[in-house]
Amino acid sequence: MSIAVQTETLVEFVERAFTRQGQKIALKIITASGREQISFAELQERAERFAATLRKRGLQRGEKCAIIGRPRVDWAVAFLGILKAGGVVLPIDASWQPVEVQRVLREMDAVGAVVSDAPHYEMVKDQSQLQHLVTMDRIPGIPSVRDWLSAERLRGVPADPDEVAVMLCTSGTTGNAKGVMLSHANIVSNATSSLSRLDFSEDDVVLGIPPWYHVFGLIILVCCLHAGAQLVYTDDYKNLLTYMAENRVNILVGVPKLFHAMYEKLEATIQQNRLARFLWRYAPKLLGTKIKRRLVGDAQLKYFLSGGAPLDARVMKGFRRLGIGMVEGYGLTETSPVLTVSTPFNDKIGSVGPAIPGVELRIDDPNEEGIGEIVARGPNIMKGYYKNPEATKKVLEPDGWFHTGDLGYLDKDGWLYIKGRKKNVIVLEGGKNVYPEEVEFELKQIPLIEEIMIKGGKRKGVEVIKAFVYPKPELLQKHSLEELKKMIWEAIKEKSKDLAPYKRVHSIHDLIILDKPFEKSSKLDIKRYLYEEA
Repeated sequence: MSIAVQTETLVEFVERAFTRQGQKIALKIITASGREQISFAELQERAERFAATLRKRGLQRGEKCAIIGRPRVDWAVAFLGILKAGGVVLPIDASWQPVEVQRVLREMDAVGAVVSDAPHYEMVKDQSQLQHLVTMDRIPGIPSVRDWLSAERLRGVPADPDEVAVMLCTSGTTGNAKGVMLSHANIVSNATSSLSRLDFSEDDVVLGIPPWYHVFGLIILVCCLHAGAQLVYTDDYKNLLTYMAENRVNILVGVPKLFHAMYEKLEATIQQNRLARFLWRYAPKLLGTKIKRRLVGDAQLKYFLSGGAPLDARVMKGFRRLGIGMVEGYGLTETSPVLTVSTPFNDKIGSVGPAIPGVELRIDDPNEEGIGEIVARGPNIMKGYYKNPEATKKVLEPDGWFHTGDLGYLDKDGWLYIKGRKKNVIVLEGGKNVYPEEVEFELKQIPLIEEIMIKGGKRKGVEVIKAFVYPKPELLQKHSLEELKKMIWEAIKEKSKDLAPYKRVHSIHDLIILDKPFEKSSKLDIKRYLYEEA
């Protein structure tokens, strides 16, 4: 199936609803440190004034400007402002450590950065290539986004929809960060097709957990702005249910970790209440009605939307049994990101749904069960990796087919089931991707370690990062494995300070000490499949 070639830029697409929505609140940001909000009209005005300043300061069409921080009103202002000025937005994970941020800024040729606070400013202030540096917080002596709101307004620099709009990066710990180049047309086509399934409208209030520097969070932001829906963002999970009720939320967007926690808490509450136990067994829809009323008052709860990692089938079945729809999607950064979206009450538990309009899927080299690599094609497929034609060629065929590195199969109706990952990437329950080579690069600098392999594994049913370590041979002669485990664990904890928290090995139980070198292939690659359990 194909869809019309996109002729809009991302700015034009996003702002289509702005005039109609006017003073309606577009974004609400609720965090433990405070609240802020902005209307559609004010967001457009501030973005145009910020864009005017960027152009006056010399930002050229196609130059890259990073945004480093969690969602804020000024994050959205900077995002639209950079695009309006003709620049390319480079969102960077707020949890990355200084060495990671600095390498990505250099390797992606960033000329500017909008940072959230003083610690992030300290990370980048000495980067000589940054010609434009501004903060979201007000810090004495340092310009803020508010300071850069020009008296004039810039409606926008003309752009070709095929030009790069956003670059999202794998981290640069190894010195070879891959910048995923997404064009205006990539993102617009993906948002258009996704909305045909998600059905966001201007009457909806969407509470989104994924941060906007993650491609999942970014596409939700784009979809909400285009549809005229109000987007509420929070990272204050403890009070999530309160915020849902306050704002009469009817679509909740999150990662599996959130929905797992919600469902476990719900199960525990039901077990403690005799009437709830009875209703759960004999009238689950009636119980669900009571739960929905407590969650969002008299608002019509449409569904929960899960993405970023696989969702536990038990959680999906449980919510649906209560009459709460659960939608699951699948995609990658390189696909802008959505490839498939399911429906709220389908009976294909375990499927991430059929391809969205405009996307083609095929299964390469299927085995006898039909499981093979998932390959996709469509207008949402990235332009390539920045300055990395070799890496691009490995995943992108000349005729546009993209190799996801994931394994799965398609049923007779074209619904996709994910069965595993061909790549080494570890996908944590919260949706974060961890690239083993990055962690290995950092930890193998520890003098005690001869060889190290990082791999995903399960502990108490949750995906965790495991480290398999072969110590220096001379140490094996002097110390027991248990002694070495304690020594190496202390060294790993210290060295891990250079890694974002989600990339760290979090427990000594996830450290496995080997008494002989890793088995390797003829290419001297570690045979990862041999090392599954502690």
